[in-house]
Amino acid sequence: MKKYLIPFAYILSLASCIPPGKLSDSLDANSMLSSKYDTLKTKLTDTVANFNNSISALKWNVNNLKDSVSYYRALASKPPVITEGDIFLNQMLGLSLLSKSELAGIKTANSSKGVANAWLESFKADVKKYAVADVEVKLNKGFVFVDIPSNIMFKSGTATLNKKSIEMLGGIARLLEAQPEINFLIEGHTDNKTFKANNNNDNWTLSVNRATAVAKVLQTKYKIDPKRMIAAGRSQYLPVADNNTKQGRLNNRRIRIVLMPSVKQLLNLNN
Repeated sequence: MKKYLIPFAYILSLASCIPPGKLSDSLDANSMLSSKYDTLKTKLTDTVANFNNSISALKWNVNNLKDSVSYYRALASKPPVITEGDIFLNQMLGLSLLSKSELAGIKTANSSKGVANAWLESFKADVKKYAVADVEVKLNKGFVFVDIPSNIMFKSGTATLNKKSIEMLGGIARLLEAQPEINFLIEGHTDNKTFKANNNNDNWTLSVNRATAVAKVLQTKYKIDPKRMIAAGRSQYLPVADNNTKQGRLNNRRIRIVLMPSVKQLLNLNN
């Protein structure tokens, strides 16, 4: 017990040596330092909390960015959508009918209006509107092809239109009347089978006569201006299918009406 009383007595002796004013100042300074310490500690705690919140927000943004990168990579990996109008433009470019700068200008004009190939869509709508059954409409190298199977128009080996086909041509006529500014070509196509019974007839003659028969009906019965029409025979030399099969030969025997719309009509340009 004596060993603890000596230091305590020593401290009391030291304190008794410090003037009362100095001791009070020291205690005030210590209290102030303790207060500043508490304030700084609180600020540090708040700063650490804010920093952790910022880290969390940054991680969230990074995850969103990763999702966006994944989305755009997937989007970029998908093949671009090629419209019939794009195909037409590229064909015009390949045939030197458009320059690259003209092509870029046309595409820009189309993009700004948000439309593509409006004329062709309108034309296809007219096909449905006038109920032209059994016809196929497609675009190729700036031409619109309307293909009609010849077996629904003619008996085998003849160029005489049947009653049903004449009525069907009424739908074609109304379609052509809806496009009065367009001239067109009527083509007759055959398969490669030769005629056995009639040596005076052949595929050239048959294809021309069938095209002419269609032109005459459009002119005389449906009053289509003959100045708009050209009748031609292509014989067997432009097949669309294999002549070695029955179905292929059937597809090759056709009447094709070829329309050449203007660039403005195809691209719906106003300039």
